[in-house]
Amino acid sequence: MRLHQHPIYEDYFYNEDTHEIYCEYLDQIIQPSLHSSGYYVFMVEDFVESVKKSYRLHRFIMECLLGRKIREGHVINHIDGDKGNNLPSNLEEVTISRNTKHAYENNLAKAKKGSDNAQSKLTQKDVEKIFELRKDGEKVSSIAVMFEISPKTVYAILGKKRWKHVG
Repeated sequence: MRLHQHPIYEDYFYNEDTHEIYCEYLDQIIQPSLHSSGYYVFMVEDFVESVKKSYRLHRFIMECLLGRKIREGHVINHIDGDKGNNLPSNLEEVTISRNTKHAYENNLAKAKKGSDNAQSKLTQKDVEKIFELRKDGEKVSSIAVMFEISPKTVYAILGKKRWKHVG
């Protein structure tokens, strides 16, 4: 049996053979539950301090296997993109940036377009109006003033470099 003790919560172990979490203090196997985020979570308790903490299963497993906490600025990536697959062979410690890149490369995350993007100053109706105004002969500089954006942004919209899905 290959038991790996957690580096912080020393009463908790990961059994690499059965893929179970065991609490020595309680003498029981801990059953994770599926969180609305799609990750499996469970509660760990510091029995000395009487403090409980919710832990994501994949993070707990990696901390047990590595024998240390996850490094600052790092997260645990599910290589196959399946949040439910917490086998050690599917987990890797990566930077937050690498994890985000992995999500986009594997269509696990999608860029927010148009007004769904929180940084957007314009709505879809605004962009449609920009096309209409330009078609009617309005100058780019005037359109920019109307919508409080730069002429460069107007050109990017008209040239389909921004808001490609509208027009």
